Amino acid sequence: MSIVSEYEKLIADQTRVLGSDHPDTLTTLRRLAEFRFDCGDFTGAVDDYGQLHSARARVHGADHPDTLNALYNLATSRAMTGDLATATADYQQLYDLRTRVLGADNPDTLRTLSALASCRADADDHEGAAADYQRLLDARTRVLGSEHEETLRTRGDLIYQQSLLISDQQQTPS
Repeated sequence: MSIVSEYEKLIADQTRVLGSDHPDTLTTLRRLAEFRFDCGDFTGAVDDYGQLHSARARVHGADHPDTLNALYNLATSRAMTGDLATATADYQQLYDLRTRVLGADNPDTLRTLSALASCRADADDHEGAAADYQRLLDARTRVLGSEHEETLRTRGDLIYQQSLLISDQQQTPS
């Protein structure tokens, strides 16, 4: 029997005995989603993280750290399937939530902003990516300093997106 079917059987048993919103059931669902993601089954991970996010929001509310983490993992899984539009919307929603709940300079908020910028870049939205990387650079410079490795990496990402914007403008006929 495969690990996926073992997890699915366990989730069915836990749901029957403990309920679908029981912490143990949700932990098993998270582990299944992680396993699928790690094995490259991003579509399966999207399904599982989608269920997990809905359950966490129902049980804990939209602002709870577990709910926010489930949304981050859902967005990442969607990006891996190539659904960049939905992933971008998820990351934007999560960034707004984390900014409100945790603050603009929180490491999780900045990680989300980085993922949002990267997702926009992957979708060839160089203008949106550059704006996000500028916001991220400003925050990382303020929080980590101008010579920190993450700040320097962000600066490079911003310059790259700006260079792509210039290339696109030069290739567009007037």
